[in-house]
Amino acid sequence: MSKFQAAFFKGTSPGLGAVLDWAIHEQTAGIYSHVELVFSDGRSASSVGGTGVRFTAPGSINFADSTQWDLMDLTGLDEQAAISWFTANAGKGYDYWGDARFVIGLLRPDTKDDFCSEACAYATGFTEGWRFDPNAFYTALTRVMLAVQTKTA
Repeated sequence: MSKFQAAFFKGTSPGLGAVLDWAIHEQTAGIYSHVELVFSDGRSASSVGGTGVRFTAPGSINFADSTQWDLMDLTGLDEQAAISWFTANAGKGYDYWGDARFVIGLLRPDTKDDFCSEACAYATGFTEGWRFDPNAFYTALTRVMLAVQTKTA
């Protein structure tokens, strides 16, 4: 049986996506440029350009490729609440201004749309998800998971 996990993309996207990956790495001083939540049923969810908030079919992304993805176990977080958030927000637009903030840095957040780490942060119970780029979300989620694991130990 699969686990509820967060998958952080550290690879390089094809084509023009590579430029955005590079800009996110540079602006956030981190190795991650995208994040997905991976559910125990094999689906994943995030927000991506051109689609917005969406689920993927099981197996459509190879999260086992450790050259591209780092996985974080989310045991102890409410998987059903995250699925419910993505179900309720499916089709919500992608926050292109959020991406532009990684390049320009001075733009205000778009409160109508979400980018990947923003959607995943909201789905896992964070407020003000717009504050999280993929690297900041990784750091915050690492601390939350440490607290959850300490509490259940």
